[in-house]
Formats: sequence, C-alpha cells, structure tokens
Amino acid sequence: MKKIMVFDVGGTEVKYSVVGEDLSINDSGYFPTPNVKGDNVKALWEGEGVDEAYEDFLDKLCEVYRPHAGETEGIAMSLPGFIDTQNGRQCGGGALPYIIRRDIAKDLSAKAGCAVRIANDGKCAALAEKKSGSLTECKNASVFIIGTGVGGGLIINDRVLNGTHFTAGEFSFFRVNMDGDWSDRKNTLGDVCSTRGLLLEYRKAKGLPKDADMDGRRFFEQYNAGEKEAVDTLKLFCRRVAMTIQNLTFLLDLEKIAIGGGISKQPALLEGIRKAIDDLDANSGLVYDPNMPKAEVVSCHYSSEANQIGAYFLFSEDI
Repeated sequence: MKKIMVFDVGGTEVKYSVVGEDLSINDSGYFPTPNVKGDNVKALWEGEGVDEAYEDFLDKLCEVYRPHAGETEGIAMSLPGFIDTQNGRQCGGGALPYIIRRDIAKDLSAKAGCAVRIANDGKCAALAEKKSGSLTECKNASVFIIGTGVGGGLIINDRVLNGTHFTAGEFSFFRVNMDGDWSDRKNTLGDVCSTRGLLLEYRKAKGLPKDADMDGRRFFEQYNAGEKEAVDTLKLFCRRVAMTIQNLTFLLDLEKIAIGGGISKQPALLEGIRKAIDDLDANSGLVYDPNMPKAEVVSCHYSSEANQIGAYFLFSEDI
C-alpha cells in the first residue's frame, strides 16, 4: 500500500501525518479545530454558523492534503461521534456540531479529489492496538482512552465492534450514579473518568474555583512531588476508572483493556488503576466468586498516535 494522509480530529486540534506501509509517521503537524462562531448549543440545534464552519473544516483539510496528493493513495480520518464507516457519514455525538449528520467522506473526497475513509476515534485506536499493538493476541478486549471525555473501542470476536447505530464503545455516555440526575453531566463517565474529571476533583480538594487554570502536566508534577491533595485525588480517580473497567470485564469477559490518552503516559496512572483493581478484587465481600475474571490493564502501544495508526489501517480493514 502507498502512503496515506491521516487526520486525527479532536475537540481542540486536528493532528495530521503521512503514514507509510512500515507505519512510519512523517510530515506531522496540527492546526486548531475550527469552531462554530457564537453559542455551540444554539448552532447545533438551529444551524447558526454550522455550514460555514463545516466548509472551513473541509477547506483546511484540503489545504494540508494537497502538497501530499502525489505521494499518497488518499485520506483516512479519525473523528469524534457515531461514524457510519461504510457510508462515510457522521451520525451524531461528539463535540463538533458542524460535522453532525454530514456525509464527510463524500464531501471531502469531492473537494480533495481522492478516496476518503472515516471512522470513530476510539474505534481507530482499538483497530491500531488489535492490528499491531497491545491487543494483538486478544479475541475480546477494549481500549479506554482518557482525554477530554472517555473514548472507547471494543474488540469482540477478533473484530472492532461498530454497532447497529455506530455507538458501540461510547463510554462517555455511561451514567455512574443511579440516584443522580440523569441529565447532569457530572453523573456521566465522560466527566467522572476523564482528564477533566480528574482536574475537577483536584480543584475541589485544593479548594480552588472550578475554572482555575490547571492541566494534567501540572497535576502530575504535584503528584510526583508527593502533595497530599494530588495523591488522594489520583487514588480516588483510579478507583473510579478501575470500577468501570471491572464492570466492562464482567459484562463482556474481556481479556485486556488498553489505557490511552495523554495522561496514560504517566506511570502512576496505570500503577494506580492496577492497584485499585487488585483492591476491588480482594474486597468483593459476599459477591466474590473466584471464577469471575479480573481485568488485565495494559498501556496502548501507540499512545497518542493510536488514532492515526488506526486511521491508516482503515484503508485495508473493514471495521
């Protein structure tokens, strides 16, 4: 296979590369993700500014692609939301209102003059890890991507599961508080077990405003320095992630779960999740059964590049 131009579209930035047959990543870069002007909720439901933002989005992708048109076979793209890969359509979900219910593959193909394939970002990560990463030997497994929300991809019976409505693996929508307000995002996995959730809990522990400036890098600096609030916050966060992972394992009999996302590069995160799973397994009380599986947690081999590698595989893999 020739080289492929790949795009990994996130809520903040769009990363891109030219990926070769040996999975080498070249000519990498990024640009800010186009945003709808004005209020996003209003734009989503009333259409204000959406068409303009969508055209800007397509134009920027073409601008990046054109210098590489002669050396690449086409474009593969990782996107947020519910993606109908076979028909190249975004069917809902995700943080970018202007791509919802759009025939992105067809529209971009017409503008760029090349073949285009698209898939959900979590499913791209799962495909990468299944094809040549941490999950190659697994028949049933998952990726758990900790980012602005919680991305996910399920591998069932050796294949990435798309789902009838293309929503398989959308972990962010899980409700985690049975007695809480169904409509409150604070009761969703996407808030509780995301980097955003970790930082919100840390601000709370420190007595800081909810919008106080903080990021994952600075949090782990404090953690590695032994700050009590950071240590306690990470322990609580890892327990919450561990409970989710155990529940997924009980439900789907998964062999492994690969953790990805920016903060997954921090050794303390995986160590904390593994310890929390051990603690849960050792303290199951009356519901304990020695025949129930305990989740095996590993790192995503491709880390923050998993979406791009998975997008590359799109050209030869029917997911």
